[in-house]
Amino acid sequence: MNRVLTLLGMYGCGVLVFLSLATHGSHTDDSTGKMLRLAIDTEPKTLDPIGITDTISDGVAHKVFNTLVRLEKDNATRALIVGPELAKAWNVSPDGKTYTFTLLTGVKFHNGREMKAEDAVYSLSRLLSPRSKRSEWIRPMVVGSEEYYKDPKSAVALGIKATGEYELTITLNAPFAPFIQHLCTSNCAIVPKEAVEDPTRLFARNPVGTGPFQLVEWRTYQMLLFRRNDDYFRGKPKLSTIRFSVIKDHNVQLEQFLAGDLDAAGIPYGQVKDAIEKAGPGNSLSYSTFRTNYIGIGMPNGKFKDKKDLSPFGTNKLLRQAINYALDRQYLCDTVLEGRGVPATSVLPPGMPAYKERPGWPKDVARAKALLAQAGFPNGEGLPVVTLLHRNDEDTKKIAQSILHDLDQVGIKAELQAREWNKFLDVCENEPQSMFMLGWVADYPDPDNFLYVLFNTSQAGPPGNNTWYSNAEVDALTAKARTLSQMNERIPLYQRAEDIILDESPWICTYHARNKILLRKEVTGIREHVTPLDTGTEFPQVDFAGVDISE
Repeated sequence: MNRVLTLLGMYGCGVLVFLSLATHGSHTDDSTGKMLRLAIDTEPKTLDPIGITDTISDGVAHKVFNTLVRLEKDNATRALIVGPELAKAWNVSPDGKTYTFTLLTGVKFHNGREMKAEDAVYSLSRLLSPRSKRSEWIRPMVVGSEEYYKDPKSAVALGIKATGEYELTITLNAPFAPFIQHLCTSNCAIVPKEAVEDPTRLFARNPVGTGPFQLVEWRTYQMLLFRRNDDYFRGKPKLSTIRFSVIKDHNVQLEQFLAGDLDAAGIPYGQVKDAIEKAGPGNSLSYSTFRTNYIGIGMPNGKFKDKKDLSPFGTNKLLRQAINYALDRQYLCDTVLEGRGVPATSVLPPGMPAYKERPGWPKDVARAKALLAQAGFPNGEGLPVVTLLHRNDEDTKKIAQSILHDLDQVGIKAELQAREWNKFLDVCENEPQSMFMLGWVADYPDPDNFLYVLFNTSQAGPPGNNTWYSNAEVDALTAKARTLSQMNERIPLYQRAEDIILDESPWICTYHARNKILLRKEVTGIREHVTPLDTGTEFPQVDFAGVDISE
């Protein structure tokens, strides 16, 4: 989405409401309210729900928007379950194909208008527009979605209908197990048509939702400021304002946290123990996530079948398997990450349904070299220098350098190429790269969100399959698993698909992330509700209406 930055510059900050920033060490804004001061290391790509594909945009957007249903912790099991949000109730037909939602009444958008069922129809239908990055949340499972996606002017009846002022039905072509969880994602947020289509205000920079906070200022690459929505349907938020400061360098984040200018911040690599000690007791947060980091290997498939730089790594499975045994994941997790990860042995992270214990790939230089020889490149002879593309920040660079060292030990020569985050995402989403470093955090706690979204041929490119991997058996297994309602029937299919994926290694899985964040002990309502889907200081799954700062 960096392609619209020139346009964004024309619009400037959008809503020109300038609230003074917090003074040194202060939690107050220019009123008597409380300001929560958070650091993020890059600004959102967009705050239009249908364009969101990255974690920062997702986390920030959750403060502005609501969805029909949301993921929440079960009080008894602590597992994530689907609960009500804008829909106060819903039911599913006996054949599993029709969902009927009864909406809350009296919910208002930030512009003052009441939200109704027609707004939900409009919002979900937008997922099928040419600008949408997440059409797969409803396509092809919703009746008529494939035809509508190809031609929005088609006369086909889309299976998303308002059956009353506050009632909505969604009809599927066939039962689809994860569908209700798709509706929990920020892409499915409910928005007002008049704000989206206002030609004088770019909605991606001037979002209007029903959420607990409203964007009032966006200084490009500097900060975003949100003001409390006093009419929030779940009750008046306890905070007056939230400020997201865009601070790329985690060293600067740490300095500002220790100086009292931030309430939450990231920790630079190499400083975890020291930073937590300096922050003092109770001023940090550690938790496991549904996130897998990996090295992606681009495959010459589809329209990129003749892309020459994808050979030999994208065409030779043995080379990819050699990389698996070249890496010292334990060193990476213990030393470089300082405990902020566990060595990955699978695509699915621990705790995800269908996850199973696997032997993984302990560092084995001899085995890696044997695979190189078997691949036709003894000791790496004849291999071209491969470019390892990565995000342009110091922490990621340290990981990349560790990987480069491991590859060099077995004879694989690589060079690093860094890109600014939004440009990096665009490059990886739109064309397979020979080698790149990324991570995937689950949108919802279902193996479908990893194994179908990231590896099914139909998902190549922006929908999620950034390696353009294609395997007919994986396609069939992951497609069938979606149609089964019982998880115990789905799990064997996912595990078989994962067996194939791990053998073919389009991903070199590196580690499953464990977050360690500085969070001031005076902040309440985050520690109690953080989930494995929360990616960082933006905390997308936490309802910020309940977040407070104690005196």
